[in-house]
Amino acid sequence: MLQVLEAMGQAPTEDELFEMISEVDDNMSGSIDFGEFLKVVESHKNRSENLDDENDLLDAFVACGGNADKSGCVQKDTMIHIIKYDFGLTINIEELINKIDTDGSGEIEYDEFELLLGN
Repeated sequence: MLQVLEAMGQAPTEDELFEMISEVDDNMSGSIDFGEFLKVVESHKNRSENLDDENDLLDAFVACGGNADKSGCVQKDTMIHIIKYDFGLTINIEELINKIDTDGSGEIEYDEFELLLGN
């Protein structure tokens, strides 16, 4: 999760990150699901003053393998790895990707990435 927040131009401390997770871990599982993850991102964004949602999302897209001009894509396997292993989230990311991968390419283009992570 820290990598995505950093890619969005945020730099939370470990304490801030722990606090954000604690605030959204609705079921007190000690881990966060995708909905809770989105709440963490939104919460941190609300705490920051000079944010630009479009640029933040674009920064995350580039950090995951896309291009700054919104071309290119993020590979499905890369996104699965980030969500499951880097973040340790227990959501069914494959199912979410399959729902937003409208062209069935196994690649997440910017518009699909925006559906997956955007507001």
